Amino acid sequence: MEYISKNKICREKWKFYFVLLAWPLYLFLMPMAYKYIGYFSVIIMIFPGVYLFTWLGFLMHECWHKYVPEINNKVFYKVFSWFLLNDPQTYNLIHGIHHSKVNSWEDMEFHPLGKIKNTSLRILYNLMEIIFGIAFVSFVVNSILPYHKDFKNKYSRRSQVLSIIMYIIIYGGLALACHYAFNVKYSIILILYIVNLWINSFVLHHSQLIEHGNLISEGNYKERSLKTRNLISSGIFEKIFLFLTHGDSREHVLHHTLPGVYSRPFPRKVPMPAESTYINLKDYMKILWGMLSGK
Repeated sequence: MEYISKNKICREKWKFYFVLLAWPLYLFLMPMAYKYIGYFSVIIMIFPGVYLFTWLGFLMHECWHKYVPEINNKVFYKVFSWFLLNDPQTYNLIHGIHHSKVNSWEDMEFHPLGKIKNTSLRILYNLMEIIFGIAFVSFVVNSILPYHKDFKNKYSRRSQVLSIIMYIIIYGGLALACHYAFNVKYSIILILYIVNLWINSFVLHHSQLIEHGNLISEGNYKERSLKTRNLISSGIFEKIFLFLTHGDSREHVLHHTLPGVYSRPFPRKVPMPAESTYINLKDYMKILWGMLSGK
């Protein structure tokens, strides 16, 4: 069943070009904002910072699935990956497994260490994940992949080195340009970029944890996919969170039950499965408590 025409999807391609320009521009101007408004610049890190960062993540994901025709998905995917400080090969290796093994310990994207049997170590891991977000999980994944029995023959050191070079060119180049344009110290720019990365990593990953955090389900692919949680906009904080994360958590179960049809940032009138699970942020706090208590 087609819920949206190819022409309507193609009209959404402007988003890729917009974010391609908006993210570097934001990083270039953000240290200047700190120079003039000091610690109040954290407001800018939340909006438009978090808004653009989560948008980057979702568009990178859409490129992986090749949802939008008439754009160079391969090029956008690589550039957005580097913007996110992610080696493009990492997502290529594990995202398909995320779909096939969703909501199980075999999902490398959410459980790169599998089930940690020692309760204290599992709580420590969960705490680091909750505090540092996707940056921590990505560090663990990228530390494991080169030596993992299923991936070591596929892992490319060349891709890893190229990605590091691109991080330096992109972020180092922006820092250099900002320093000379606004006379901001390199140390200040570095601290601002690190704080900005932490805030973005924190929000993006909590959007993912709302959907899949501490969720282990038995059953076949369809049964496990249907357990994926969805955030309802029941209050002001839910509405703000959904705005900053582009509403992805609102209907995320659709992406797992209809991965070939439902693309997240683009408007489609797709009916939710009758068995869908809905939570609010208060419910999510209970999920986090379960992670911190080793349940």
